[in-house]
Amino acid sequence: MKLDNHVYPFERRKHHSWLESVSAAFAAQLEENTYPLRYSIVDCDGSDAVIDATIVRFDSDCDYAETLKTVEILAPRKKQFQGSDFGIVQIIPTGIRCEFGGYAGDACPATNLLAGAADFLITHPNAVNASELNEMAGNVFYVEGHALDSFLLGHLGLLPVRSNTIGTFIDPTGNDFLDDVLNTLNAARAVKGVSCDLYTVLRADLGVEIAWSERQCAVGTVRRPEVILDAVTRLITNGAQAIGGVSVIHGVTRDMFARHLRGEIPNPSGGIEAIITHLISKIFRLPTAHAPLPYYQDIKEKGSHSPRASAEFISIPHYFSVLKGLARAPRLMPISALDHVPPHLHSLNDIGAIVMPADCLGGVPALVAEYNDIPLIAVRENKTILDVTNDKMHMRNVIEVESYLEAAGVVIALRDGISLESLRRPMYLPNRIDSPTQVK
Repeated sequence: MKLDNHVYPFERRKHHSWLESVSAAFAAQLEENTYPLRYSIVDCDGSDAVIDATIVRFDSDCDYAETLKTVEILAPRKKQFQGSDFGIVQIIPTGIRCEFGGYAGDACPATNLLAGAADFLITHPNAVNASELNEMAGNVFYVEGHALDSFLLGHLGLLPVRSNTIGTFIDPTGNDFLDDVLNTLNAARAVKGVSCDLYTVLRADLGVEIAWSERQCAVGTVRRPEVILDAVTRLITNGAQAIGGVSVIHGVTRDMFARHLRGEIPNPSGGIEAIITHLISKIFRLPTAHAPLPYYQDIKEKGSHSPRASAEFISIPHYFSVLKGLARAPRLMPISALDHVPPHLHSLNDIGAIVMPADCLGGVPALVAEYNDIPLIAVRENKTILDVTNDKMHMRNVIEVESYLEAAGVVIALRDGISLESLRRPMYLPNRIDSPTQVK
């Protein structure tokens, strides 16, 4: 099995949604025995666009070949109705230097604000993880990014649980921090009551490599992904219901970390962490999240820093936030495998809005929102290094707002069925639509 990063140019198909056009592009361009693990439109000019993707290449006799051959985006499911609950999805992409969420957990207040305006909110670990802190609200569902994409494509349901047994894999190159990780596990058990007494050390180094895309997104790769899959298999065999991991992300320099703290570049490790968890989520359909061991311990600048970056400096293993999130992360239920729908199962039908930064509307959540005519609330204030705005995408379901404060108001209006037009001034006269003139 091999992971690498690839660029796919394509053209939007006339009279088709962006999601249908991306599906067609992958169907035409994906090689045999490859799977697009992580992908997004990163450039767009009219109907011409570019996808950046992390691709898994595998042999046909690979143990996971049948799972990897299932490409969910090629067969998205339509939303059929609005469920009884009004749920929203909050997206904070990693690796693109978000103003909110580009640092450890600094999107958590915005996430909780939005959660207060809905029955429940689904987000991914990047939005709320902050070293030892994870202050997400009680109605926030902690769902890894690949699973969240599959949920929005209609292939997974989310089943709330009271608790999960968490298994942890540890990078062997982080042995200097093994006691710190074990103390975190023990503290979570003794103080928080988390079931997390299973761990394993990987049999070999992951071989992670920092890399940057042409558009300076943090991507990277993992040279030995099979050692993660072996470790996860051992943990599941011994009763793990959710998977956490800690790894040393090699290759981060003093200059990289300093530039990240100044807000000049994305978090260098973000792309690699996403690749690790996406792979676990795809293969095993379990809740998962990852934390970087302090690869930069010897390159940290001492002294005070931006408040958004401060969580980076209060922890050694950065892992308790993951344990807190996974402890009650919802189970991932493949919709097609269900004989009946369990009570309280959340599906795409329960989603009333999706909220994300306004200049990165090329990911699966945005494409699904257009495909299903779900209101897509685009927040201008959360700027990124991309320029995939609705001025370029031309999607009719986008509601642009300046801030998360404004976004929360839009969510409340959508939840309560209040017309957004009635909340704005001036109000215009109704539009008269005349019948076409009949030709005799």
